[in-house]
Amino acid sequence: MNLLLASVQSANRLVWAQAIGRLLCQVAYGLISFYIPILFVNHIGLSAASVGFAVGLSAVSEVSGHFIGGTLADLSGWGRKRVLVWAAILGIAVSVILSVATTLSLLIGASLLLGISLGFYWTASSAAVMDATQPEDRHHAFALMGVSEYVGVGVGVFGGSLLLAVIQETPQAIFWGCAVIFFAFLLLTQLTMQGVQQPQAKPGDAEQGIFVALKDKLLLVFMAANVFFTTYVALVTSTIPLYFTNFVSGADPTPGMSVSSTANLFTWCYIGVGAMLQLPLAQLLTPYPRVRVLMAAMLLWGAGFSLLWATGSFGEGQLIWGVVALCLLSIGSVAYKPFFSAIVSDLAPDTLRGAYMAVSSQCWTIGYFVGPVLGGWAMDQPASVAHLFWLGVGVSSLLCVGILWIFETINPAIALSTPADSALSPESEP
Repeated sequence: MNLLLASVQSANRLVWAQAIGRLLCQVAYGLISFYIPILFVNHIGLSAASVGFAVGLSAVSEVSGHFIGGTLADLSGWGRKRVLVWAAILGIAVSVILSVATTLSLLIGASLLLGISLGFYWTASSAAVMDATQPEDRHHAFALMGVSEYVGVGVGVFGGSLLLAVIQETPQAIFWGCAVIFFAFLLLTQLTMQGVQQPQAKPGDAEQGIFVALKDKLLLVFMAANVFFTTYVALVTSTIPLYFTNFVSGADPTPGMSVSSTANLFTWCYIGVGAMLQLPLAQLLTPYPRVRVLMAAMLLWGAGFSLLWATGSFGEGQLIWGVVALCLLSIGSVAYKPFFSAIVSDLAPDTLRGAYMAVSSQCWTIGYFVGPVLGGWAMDQPASVAHLFWLGVGVSSLLCVGILWIFETINPAIALSTPADSALSPESEP
C-alpha cells in the first residue's frame, strides 16, 4: 500500500492535469457512447443495426483524426496543446448535433465528427503523458489515466441515468451536458499546458513520423493483438447495455428490467471495480513481463464474455452471472490498458511519440468500428443467436493470446521487459 501511495504522489503536475482532463473527457465520451444506442433505438425508433453502423462510422473518421492529430502533435508549430483544444471544440459540436438529431443522417454526421475528436484527443493526450514521465514510471502514469477513465465513464453513465429520470420528455437534452463538460476540458487545457515544452523532432522528421511507425513490424504485430482488446471494449460500451436491456430477463431481479438498472450494474460492477483496482493491479503486476500480463488479461476477457452467454442462457441466477461477467471484464481491462500503453512508449522514439500513438491508436479505430457493427447485427437477431454471440467472442480471445506470443518471439527484449528493466535504460537517466 505504501508503494501504491508513493506511485500516486510521484505523479507530477502535468500528469495530474492530464488525469483531470481525461476524467472530464470520459464523462462526456462515455455518456455519449453509452446512451446513443439506447436513446436512438428505444426513443427515436431507429434499428439497432443502423445505429450500430452509424456509431461504427466514427471509427472511419477516427483514422484521419489519429493520423492528422499525431502529425500535428509532433509539430513545433502545433504541439499537444493545440490538438487537445481542437478535440474539445469538435466534442462540443458533436454534443450540440446529438441534442437535436432525429434522423440517421444527423446521427452519422455527429459520429463522423466524434471520430475526429477522439483521434485528436487520444493521440495528443497519450503523447503528453509520455513527455511528462520516465520509462519506469509510465505504466503507473497510464494506470492513473485509467482510474480517471473509469471514474469519468462511471460519472457519465450513472449521472446520465439520474438526469434521464428528470428530463423524461426530452431525453436528448442529456447531450447538452456533454457540451458543457467539453468546454470545461478546453479551459483546463488552456490553463495547465501554457508554456509546456515537448521533445522537438528534426525538420521534416515529424511529417515523416507516420511512415516510420508504419514500417515498424513489431508495432504492427502488437497492433494486431490489440485490435481484439479494443473490439472487446467497444462491445462492452456499445452492445452489452442493449443486450442487458432487451435480452436478459428471468426469475430473479435482473438488469433487463430497465435502463436505470443496467446503468447501475455497469457503474458498480464494470466501471466501479475498474476504478478501484486500476492502481493496485498496476503495482501488483509491476514485477511481471508486460506481454505476459497482457496474455493473462486476455484470458480474463474470454472468461467474462463466456459468462455473458450464461447470463442470457440460464433461467436462474442471471444477475449473479452478469455481475461476475462484468467484474471479470473490468479486471481484464484494467490489467491490460497501462501495460499496453507502456509497451507502445517503449517502441516509440521520443520525438515521434505522437506519430507512434497515432498508428497504434488505429487498433482502437478498427475495434470501435467492428464492435458496434458486429454487436448491432447480433442484437437484431433472435435471442438464441444473441446469446451464442458472446460465447463466440469469448473463444476469440485465444487468437489474441496467440498473436501476443508471436510478438514475444519476434523481440523478447521488449516484449518481456518489466518497468524495472526500463529504469535501467539510457532514456531514464536524468
